[in-house]
Amino acid sequence: MPINNFAHHPLSWTPDKQHLKRPLYKSLLAALKTAIEDGTLPPGTKLPPQRELADFLDVNFTTITRVYRLSAQLGLTYGITGKGTFVSPSGIDPLTISTPARRLIDLGFIASFEKTNYLLDTVLNQVASLGGSQLLTYATPTGRAIDKVACSQYLNSLGLSLLPEQQLLITAGGENTLTLLLTTLFSAGDLIAMDQFSYANFIATAKMLGIRLVAIANDDEGMLPADLERSCKINNISGLYLMPEYQNPTGTIISTKRRQDLATVAKRFKLQVIEDDYLSFLNYYNSEHPPKLFQLLPQQTFYVCSMSKTIASGLRIAYLAFPSTATTQIENGFFNISVKTSTLNAAIATTAIQTGIAAKIIQEKLQAATAMNRQFNAIFPAAPKNQLTNLAFFRRLPLTGSAKTGKEIEQDLLKLHLRCFHSDRFTTVANPDKQFLRVSLSATNSISELKTGLLRLKQYLVKQRLIGSQRCFN
Repeated sequence: MPINNFAHHPLSWTPDKQHLKRPLYKSLLAALKTAIEDGTLPPGTKLPPQRELADFLDVNFTTITRVYRLSAQLGLTYGITGKGTFVSPSGIDPLTISTPARRLIDLGFIASFEKTNYLLDTVLNQVASLGGSQLLTYATPTGRAIDKVACSQYLNSLGLSLLPEQQLLITAGGENTLTLLLTTLFSAGDLIAMDQFSYANFIATAKMLGIRLVAIANDDEGMLPADLERSCKINNISGLYLMPEYQNPTGTIISTKRRQDLATVAKRFKLQVIEDDYLSFLNYYNSEHPPKLFQLLPQQTFYVCSMSKTIASGLRIAYLAFPSTATTQIENGFFNISVKTSTLNAAIATTAIQTGIAAKIIQEKLQAATAMNRQFNAIFPAAPKNQLTNLAFFRRLPLTGSAKTGKEIEQDLLKLHLRCFHSDRFTTVANPDKQFLRVSLSATNSISELKTGLLRLKQYLVKQRLIGSQRCFN
């Protein structure tokens, strides 16, 4: 029997013991997921201490430990050492890349215009003809010299170049690289500053590792340096995460002046900067041609250049440029986490770059993006725009205040055979003051399918008064 009197010491979550089935941990995990999804446990709620919940349910302490660990792995909760377990702000569902149902129009997942993959057929044949089987060994774990030359060639085509004090590592994609950096550069309890709305997978991984995220205010030019400086003075912030080129999910582009000011603050407080350049090729089309953080702050910036959107989603290759002073730290972490990157995948990326196929793929993607954005603008003419939106893979669609939660809106859309992601998935704070949808333009099979989906989406939003039919967005 429980030894505590919970009538006078209530718990934030009290699962119904009568409904628990064996195995108990699975039943409790399902109950926790339901409580988060239906709003019984709002984002930011502190869950009961494990021993108290075990006492309340009259179950083994290790059962609760297992439930909390699995819920963190699913992104539903996160733990802070010494403070407890909390409901994740983005924990309404893990952000999956599962294959959608047959009739579902996908406006959620930011794909990579996969129809361009046919251009890789000649590259694959070329790599195979030169002895592809020889690339399936443990040799050159951090990347062959030719692969690093190809990376430099790609960056040079964008008007970028690495400095002598920077090293280069070939990694297994953007996700792998971000996990490597979070694991290697930071420890549980460390604080990383980032935008209020940011990349959901980064948020989830940081929380799984016990790394705390500090939301910094922003405007149309990006993160506010004054607010970053204020937070650094108040908190012992260790790192800074930025996506300067068309930030996911807001689409913000950080201006040149803003990048310089942020670099000044980061240098003053010795922040380790993670620069996530997942749409690196857009830099070429930005008329301002702003510098990258790794150029402004080479001794503190870890620059991630993924090839997933550039070449193909299934090609898990990225380039990590980092300060030479961190070589031992980064390489040791890399060997422990990844052992090595697939040389075969790296050779495909290298061949695509050096033969000009990568450039052709980028051009086809941008042509497709232009056509998709033209369709989006026709249906949502007042949606936010900037100098890169006509080339963007997704758009932000602001919403008015609503009694519906982000989860409820997503579920409503699923009933209409639409998948679209609400801003609740991307927030680093509980109860944000803004709501929007991130609308992907790169996952549908055709413009006509996209048009059908967007018209269906607009009809729902107008009917629910989440937007006005002629409303002007800011």
